[in-house]
Amino acid sequence: MSSSHLQWLITRNTSSFILKKRNVKQPFSREPLHLTNRHCYKYNTLIHKNVIGVEPAKDKNGFMVVMKSKKKVYKPKASMIRFQIKSGPRHSLAKLRNIVKGGYRKDCRTAVMDEVSVVLNREMGVEIRQQFLRDSKTHKTTTTEHYYSFFF
Repeated sequence: MSSSHLQWLITRNTSSFILKKRNVKQPFSREPLHLTNRHCYKYNTLIHKNVIGVEPAKDKNGFMVVMKSKKKVYKPKASMIRFQIKSGPRHSLAKLRNIVKGGYRKDCRTAVMDEVSVVLNREMGVEIRQQFLRDSKTHKTTTTEHYYSFFF
């Protein structure tokens, strides 16, 4: 199989997952298992051997971890391994941290943990608080919403 750098040079301008927007310098990506949705070499899931992704579970209990196996490299759908972690937010984050430390790329570890915390926040329902502000010039009351995260 060819190197990941060569694959990136071939597919970076012709990938079907590229999503370009006006007035945005770097395009987005719609690849499955993509961690940041930025179209760049570092987070590309098609060309790297070690890929890990996080999806919300269907029963809204925990999250699904999807990893690319070394076997069946030429069959992308069959090469994905899926398993569910549903042991509560803190224990599941610790389990995923141990999985990621065990042999995943160091440059993408924080992105995986951020993605998991977003999935868990959606599952638990992020607390939204409204704050009433008064404009000093017009003396009108406006509301702003503050989102509080459980894991950051």
